[in-house]
Amino acid sequence: LEAASVLGEDLLMLYKKRCCPDINICIEGQVFQAHRAILCARSSYFAAMLSGSWAESSQEHITLQGISHIEMSVILHFIYGAILDFPDKVDVGRMLGIADMYGLDGLKEVAIYILKRDYCNFFQKPIPGKQQPVLECMAIAHSLGVENLYAACMKWVGKHFAKCLSERSFASLPTELQNNCLVMMIKSLVSNI
Repeated sequence: LEAASVLGEDLLMLYKKRCCPDINICIEGQVFQAHRAILCARSSYFAAMLSGSWAESSQEHITLQGISHIEMSVILHFIYGAILDFPDKVDVGRMLGIADMYGLDGLKEVAIYILKRDYCNFFQKPIPGKQQPVLECMAIAHSLGVENLYAACMKWVGKHFAKCLSERSFASLPTELQNNCLVMMIKSLVSNI
């Protein structure tokens, strides 16, 4: 994994060599040693937690819930070295939500790009029986409020509605999303008249 800059390389070495850490982050029994100043500078979530009025601001050890140690490793590699790599074990939809929650806009953009590439095939023509990933991506984007990605998925679904409708995953979408897809399909039909 390569850092995005010389500064990123230096910061990443600081993290990897555990040079002067001042905070321990415990996740799933694993401890990540980090630096408050760097966490606060790169993440609005950590800035609020570690320099504000939260109880964690005065603690040397914090425990985070709802995140795996692999996801935390991705976050710390991004924070320190601007590394934009997602291991195969990482769920991209979850990483998008985590990046959003932790205020990591660059990581969020990478997750959106990966969803467009891997789930949506950059919105090209559908491959028979392979509309499910686009529908999953649409549901992820809707649940996290990622409007541009949601709109792109919705447009694609409207264009290929008949193929999407035959997918089992379409039936498992929330009713609101199914109705939104129907409205999009109607709009695409009306605009073609």
